[in-house]
Amino acid sequence: MPEVDAEKLIVGLPDLTDAGRPVYANVAHVSWTPYDFRLTFSLLVPSHDGAPPGRPDAPSVPRAVAEVVMPAAAVGSLADLLRTELNEFVDRLGAPQPHLRQTA
Repeated sequence: MPEVDAEKLIVGLPDLTDAGRPVYANVAHVSWTPYDFRLTFSLLVPSHDGAPPGRPDAPSVPRAVAEVVMPAAAVGSLADLLRTELNEFVDRLGAPQPHLRQTA
């Protein structure tokens, strides 16, 4: 099997022919093992008055819509790609609103 030089590997756009329909997510959760990262994308639908359903002090629970597991070695490239694309978005359209914070 020939060696692949990772520094020279060029990857084109994905073939979306057999891909399912896109899903919308407004929450992301990340967990990891020594071998891979699991990205869980979820949808959080707030109530009309902004309070979580049930008890006012109860946390809102997002509904998972997709999960992606990727090798730990690929996560740095993903982070770089997302930062590059977000910077281009901000340059063209301004900072996205509202600005969300990370929670524990």
